Amino acid sequence: MRIVVVGSSNIDMVAQVSHIPAPGETVGNARFIQSFGGKGANQAVAAARLGGSVTFVTALGNDMYADILKKHFTEEGINTNYIIDDSHHPTGTALIYVANSGENCIAVAPGANYSLLPESITQFSEIIEEADIVVMQAEIPYETIKKTALLAKQKGKKVLFNPAPACLIDEELMTTIDILVVNELEASFISGIEYTENNLDDIAQALLRSGARNIVITLGSQGVYMMNERETIQLPSFKVKAIDTVAAGDTFCGALAVTCSQKGISREALSFANAAAAIAVTRLGAQSSIPTLVEVNAFIQTIK
Repeated sequence: MRIVVVGSSNIDMVAQVSHIPAPGETVGNARFIQSFGGKGANQAVAAARLGGSVTFVTALGNDMYADILKKHFTEEGINTNYIIDDSHHPTGTALIYVANSGENCIAVAPGANYSLLPESITQFSEIIEEADIVVMQAEIPYETIKKTALLAKQKGKKVLFNPAPACLIDEELMTTIDILVVNELEASFISGIEYTENNLDDIAQALLRSGARNIVITLGSQGVYMMNERETIQLPSFKVKAIDTVAAGDTFCGALAVTCSQKGISREALSFANAAAAIAVTRLGAQSSIPTLVEVNAFIQTIK
């Protein structure tokens, strides 16, 4: 299960609040937490904790956080040999409000993440040769994503793409994608079809026609939906008390990358990813909420 994650790293500044502030409103008595985040880093940590052999390609800035993050990734068992040092920009930062209901809103200052440019790919192309699957998100430049996906496909590797934040995907990139993981709003935006809660088939079919081979739509508390040319699968979520949904989608992606790295997508793979995400929403923070393989297996056993 050799996984290469190409993506963002952030330092998360999190305020736990009673409710998300309205424009002009100040919410007092917030609880502040500083933690590690970034969709790329979250997915890399999730894949590593859930049994994958992970190499993380990212860019870190000219500040104290670069060494802190490298040490953290190493302690998680992640190969950091392909991390790029950016001497001109700070490490990416995310400012996050998390309400007691579990809802969140996020502002991201990408910093060094945007210096992970297409020309950087020559520095890590060799590691793609050894991968079973390449995982990416949309917090790095689009042309880097596209060039990496084309290289991975040329080498016969699987590509999992999680276009978050949502971005339009051109046909050439779409045809490289083995697993497209989106939430319902991202799926609607990319397909150009308004989501009405009962038209997932139409949206997924449109995305399949665009070239991706497996469409996975995460539905939060409503579970997960998957369509490919052979079958459609819809699974309910596991019922848990959610306190923070920040890294749920990233945990799901990391888990799915592990289970699909050497096999095709399946009901069991989706259920495993669903279980990992369910555990994550019961904990505060991004990477601090991501469970281990032992925890996910124990959780699954309790609900059988």
